[in-house]
Amino acid sequence: MKNIIYILIVLTFFGCGNAEKKGNTPTSDRMEIVPEPDKDLREEYEKSIDKDSEQIAVTNCMGKIEGFLTLRDKELQADFFSKLDSIRKVQYPNNDQETSIMVDLTPKYLIEFLDDISLDSLTANKQYEKEYHFNITPKSYTDPEICKDKIAVSFDEENCSFRLNVYNTFLVEPDWCTESMVVYGFKIENDKIVDFWRQEAG
Repeated sequence: MKNIIYILIVLTFFGCGNAEKKGNTPTSDRMEIVPEPDKDLREEYEKSIDKDSEQIAVTNCMGKIEGFLTLRDKELQADFFSKLDSIRKVQYPNNDQETSIMVDLTPKYLIEFLDDISLDSLTANKQYEKEYHFNITPKSYTDPEICKDKIAVSFDEENCSFRLNVYNTFLVEPDWCTESMVVYGFKIENDKIVDFWRQEAG
């Protein structure tokens, strides 16, 4: 009789152990379905990333209009006129530029213009211009004092570049001053003139 009771106790013990093991089945055996991100939300997120990137690109310019004054440096001036000479050779391979109408900036007038610039006016207005009298005209024309020439500089904060305009005027009979213009665009980076271009108008 005692043997039978002992056998029943052992069977009961193992039965409880197996039931406990079944109840502790690891949850990792179960498969969970994770919903995909909402398509509209994903598109909105991608648009916001693109917009942020555009804003960073626009605001990446660290230059200021005052940077134009660094052209007082002789080496930077030499670089400027080297770029100018190179582009004129491309635009006028036969050296046939009508210099009496389309007047390019000279070292003399660049230095004079830099000396004339008012820093307060330059920073407040983001541009500066000054009238001169080049006294440069085609043959048979005159350049009286009433026909004012001009040099002007401005700064484009969107692409971090300078724009420099040189206006030449002379008298067309009987009392009308006609004007031509040479325009330069360039950047100043690491004490160098880069992205230099030249155009004519008038």
